[in-house]
Amino acid sequence: MKQSDVLILSWHQIYLSSFAGGYVRLKEFLKRFSKLNHLILDNYPSIYKKEAKNNLIEYQSLKIIKPLINKFFILWFLLEIISTGFIIYKKAKQIIKERGVKVIYVPIGEFRHLYLPAYFLKKKFPHLKVVVDILNFEIPEKTLFLFYKKLRKNNIGILRSIAIMFDFFSHQFIISKTINFADYVFTVSPELVQVLKKYYHKNSIDFTPSGVNNSFPLNFSVQKKYLGVYVGRMNMEKGVINVINVWKKVVEKIPEAKLALAGVIGEDFKKIITKLIKQYKLDANVDLFGPVTEEKKNQILSQSQIFLHLAKYEPLFPVIGILEGFSHGLPAIVYDMPVVSSQIKNLKLKNFMFITKNGDREEVTGKILEYDLLSKNKKNDLSQKAKKFADLFDWNIIAQKELRILRNLTKLVSTMKTGENEDKKISP
Repeated sequence: MKQSDVLILSWHQIYLSSFAGGYVRLKEFLKRFSKLNHLILDNYPSIYKKEAKNNLIEYQSLKIIKPLINKFFILWFLLEIISTGFIIYKKAKQIIKERGVKVIYVPIGEFRHLYLPAYFLKKKFPHLKVVVDILNFEIPEKTLFLFYKKLRKNNIGILRSIAIMFDFFSHQFIISKTINFADYVFTVSPELVQVLKKYYHKNSIDFTPSGVNNSFPLNFSVQKKYLGVYVGRMNMEKGVINVINVWKKVVEKIPEAKLALAGVIGEDFKKIITKLIKQYKLDANVDLFGPVTEEKKNQILSQSQIFLHLAKYEPLFPVIGILEGFSHGLPAIVYDMPVVSSQIKNLKLKNFMFITKNGDREEVTGKILEYDLLSKNKKNDLSQKAKKFADLFDWNIIAQKELRILRNLTKLVSTMKTGENEDKKISP
């Protein structure tokens, strides 16, 4: 049987399809892992077939619990975590024995059904090296009450809101107590590196931000249909309600101003958004696309002028949506979240990023109106700067850091097996 140096443990949420940032991230990494002797273990039907090619083994989650997903989501999710974790552990153990695996890679560490099997596999096979990506760790609000309030505003029921909060807390607790089993930890921002260092007591920790496919040439002759745009997952946490509230104020000053909203959206939240658009009489000013193809997404971005991302909290920055906007030359308006401040110091953001007080819709409205009055030459200059900044986040650059660590750990295990010194430095 073919040897596999790296085993990637994966599970995707069938109710989010392949649009979530963590899945996009892994897809882009897999495209660039061709020289890495790897195998990915993912639940059926895998969303990585195209990227994984022949390096894929699929496993079946318990079919008997699938009917529970709509009416008894909490029970389904609990049973899915337990059963899938057991299936992954059993499958991975067999693969490790048969294929001589040296490194286990957990690309989404907040999934207990990936994280915990990796923990127990390390106990079973001490020679294994484990790399964990933690994409989200902190609760996205200052207090538990505010977090609960936000969930309820997102039209999530009481029991499910409590379950989500418990999910966050249990995730934090498990990681804080066990994270030192990992041989290398990646997260998504300098801020989260510092947070995790409270629990992770090794030096082998670093961050890899989001990336972007930056192959679109700027075309200043394209007609700009939309003054504002948001592309990404649509829910309360992503600030879509804030975007619509701002747009109501913009339209009061610019009656013809159009806004585009595109991305995955749940039916409950879509009802909230649709109702708000009608309430504000913005039917002619807002195009709500929902999920779109890559081609359509790029078309919408190319026809837009400024990207609006008004989430009050993000674990990483810039998010994929903002980077996609930059790649099309779109300046962005964002709230001044803690993660934004940390990245400003590291990335030296220029004036194509308008940072406003967190939650201040009036200031956001003012920035949009100011931008609209800029000359065409000034707008083109900002577009060129945004596009140049996006070059720093090309997926080819972002993926290399993690690829290098996986290769180094693979070599380290090989040298250990031949009796050489284990203290070889792992460089990011």
